[in-house]
Amino acid sequence: MNLTRLALAFLIAFAPVATPAQTAPAPIAQSAATGTAHSAWWAEQRWRYRDDAAAEEAYRALAVRQSAWPEWHQNHVVWLPRGTRIQIALAPGQPVDRPGAFATFDTIPDVAWVRRVLAVKVAWKPAIDRVVTYEVAEPLPADTGTVGPQIDEAGPAYLPGGGSQLEMMTIAADRMRYLKVVEVRPIR
Repeated sequence: MNLTRLALAFLIAFAPVATPAQTAPAPIAQSAATGTAHSAWWAEQRWRYRDDAAAEEAYRALAVRQSAWPEWHQNHVVWLPRGTRIQIALAPGQPVDRPGAFATFDTIPDVAWVRRVLAVKVAWKPAIDRVVTYEVAEPLPADTGTVGPQIDEAGPAYLPGGGSQLEMMTIAADRMRYLKVVEVRPIR
């Protein structure tokens, strides 16, 4: 057998073979708008997964589980010290003394930023009209980390997240025991 035939036989014998796990999964039945959300998520997140099938599974899981945290988040509960300032976007009619459990260490400039960077879905907060800056009055237990991405079916849109967030580890009725209002300002 000459050298060319030997090299060809070697290449054929060890050529990668597509397995079912390596082939692209069947696309999700989706509208053009949902396809845009899927495409945007895919462009930003696909690299995290070993193959297309694993990426598609992660996308579907995100659409179902809707966790505020990225899938790689590890609980990191800390005690925020007195004087720490946080911001929360509020809905019309939501009293400042009834904040939700989630807040950010970032400055909230407008509603579009709340949707995109804090990944607040329309279903969770249909309207947003103001931001409250709170100061920690008593050490506050909170899980801290990065905002995870969301798929907002109301858009439908891909909300990439990426901002800072904290989840207060207190019951709603006790939150104002740990917080005091510093400022309330409108946003659009």
